[in-house]
Amino acid sequence: MGVVSDSGFASTVASTIVDKLPDHAMIDGQGRELRVSAASVPLPPTATGSAPLGQWLASVQATDSYDIVLCVSEVPRRLGSRPVIAELRDGTTGAVYVPSFGTFAVRRRATTAALAVLHELIEADDSSRPPRRYFKSRWTASDSGEGDEVLLTSSILGRIRLISGMIRCNRPWRLVPTLSGALAAASAASAFGVFYASIWQMAASMSIGRLAMIGVTAVIAMTVWVIFPNGLWERRSFRSSTVDRWMYNAATLGTVLTGTLCMYALLFAVVLFSAAVVISPAFLTEQIGRTATPADYLSLAWLAASLGTVAGAVGSSVADREDILGATYGHRELIRRQSATSSS
Repeated sequence: MGVVSDSGFASTVASTIVDKLPDHAMIDGQGRELRVSAASVPLPPTATGSAPLGQWLASVQATDSYDIVLCVSEVPRRLGSRPVIAELRDGTTGAVYVPSFGTFAVRRRATTAALAVLHELIEADDSSRPPRRYFKSRWTASDSGEGDEVLLTSSILGRIRLISGMIRCNRPWRLVPTLSGALAAASAASAFGVFYASIWQMAASMSIGRLAMIGVTAVIAMTVWVIFPNGLWERRSFRSSTVDRWMYNAATLGTVLTGTLCMYALLFAVVLFSAAVVISPAFLTEQIGRTATPADYLSLAWLAASLGTVAGAVGSSVADREDILGATYGHRELIRRQSATSSS
């Protein structure tokens, strides 16, 4: 059995699956040895982003010869409105779709699904096979018309988990080092909050609600500034399916928003530490006209980080678009976009 995947988060999940798969299985009442190996194979991109298992199998078998193949993919696969967890084809090929497992316990869930796929492919004895219903999901006929089967999850919760899984595959924290120019601009603007007493006084006079509103506005401004000038928001001309387009746009929004929040939290921590070191409580008390408390330092850092994030949005416009694409999309979607761009 060959467990193949692209680079990126899918390869990490594939490594876990290989470590957890058994080395023996009961087939026709006899114990059979299972030899499992991992391979990193560039699975061919497609125009739609769907999973062509036949094309993938041909690509894998062109370099290695396996009895059965399990593809671990970052492709978000769905059948109608229901996300697909795994898929079987021709009794020789299976696929596990990582985004369908959501954000938490991805490796454990993927391993369970991979075990189910393995036992279905080798037709293991009933005593050793997992039940055909788990994760509130079930096997059903695929839309390929060739007798293939897919493992479906629930529609509403499954969609939410699918989009959160797409965000997880994109690894949004990678956006922070990519936006180094934005972070530098935000840090420089936030420094005013440490050295200018007028900002201390302003922060001390603000309510938590007003500070929260300013913070939310700053994060939204940064998110919008990253998405639209860099062409990350998909239009009908790029992806014809309305459902897929909104699904990918939701994942893009979640990825950039999470990356922005990571940068905001980092900025807040740096400003808070700097303010605690530079500004003495006695001096802060003198400037704000009352006894300074830890809450005043938190308010100061909150306001300064928000103002800095707005300034960072301008700095994000000078970042390289290819670097932003690489930080906001999983490996497979990035390849698909590059392929679409080169062919147009």
